[in-house]
Amino acid sequence: MEPMVTITRERLTALCPLRKEDGHKGTFGRLLLYAGSEGMAGAAYMAASSALRSGVGLVYMLVPESLSSPLLTMCPEALSITVPEEEQDHTGLQPLVAVRNKVDPEWIARMLEGKDAVLLGPGIDPDRLDVRMNLPFLIRTAPRLVLDAGALTILSQEPSLWEEIRGRKDRGLGPAVITPHIGEFKRLFPEWETGDTASAGAWAQQKETILVLKSHHTDIFTPDGKWYSNQESNSGLAKGGSGDVLAGLLAGFLAQGMREEDAAVCAVGIHSLAGRLCAAEHGKRAMLPTMLWDYYGKCFAILKWEEGMENDG
Repeated sequence: MEPMVTITRERLTALCPLRKEDGHKGTFGRLLLYAGSEGMAGAAYMAASSALRSGVGLVYMLVPESLSSPLLTMCPEALSITVPEEEQDHTGLQPLVAVRNKVDPEWIARMLEGKDAVLLGPGIDPDRLDVRMNLPFLIRTAPRLVLDAGALTILSQEPSLWEEIRGRKDRGLGPAVITPHIGEFKRLFPEWETGDTASAGAWAQQKETILVLKSHHTDIFTPDGKWYSNQESNSGLAKGGSGDVLAGLLAGFLAQGMREEDAAVCAVGIHSLAGRLCAAEHGKRAMLPTMLWDYYGKCFAILKWEEGMENDG
């Protein structure tokens, strides 16, 4: 593994993606967000809102029918695609059965058409049959892919899916990006000892994935042995929902065409900077993950991303 590279403002500025002034919503990417379950709609909302503030053109929320209306009320800029929910037999005469969530593979293929990136996992119940059925197809075919939260639980339970993830390179696709916190990573790699960056880096190389390992110092490991680290700590980010915001930001950058490695570095760095700006105004105790995207504009200004415009006229 190569020596650690610290994520600095200068590095983030250098990675600024070009944004054409004569572009339109299709120009700036389409993100498919497969998220949310009963009791966890907030994760879908936070990921979608964060992605939209990243600069992506269109966000499609693939969510259970019961969550569609409230999520569109909270995030009207997004588009909603509903996943049929389970029908259950409450007579007591038969076991509970899933009927309508046995999604036809052709259906998920249609949902993926025209999408530039997929984020699967925020607020997802890993026991949902539709998710388990569709995850292998999305791993095999999504142009760019971020796996978070519930998707990581499925990966820890079904290790055969790693062959599909490693096969993305042979199919001409970029590496999947996974975003576990420490506990999730231990489920994926039970032998790992907290703080052992060498073995985490070797694991990312062996799995041929980009690993965004979230902790007080978030580290990024790439399939070719690079190691980036955000050395800024902020206990204000240690709240439920911060990871959903990060995943949405990262996926939004991917949908705009950034390389997986660059998108991961920029998302981690900007998420951290937004957290510091938020803490300075609201305090680490009182700040909330839903406040973070309000600081992206200031982050982009600080990093000179607003200067990265091109006017073809």
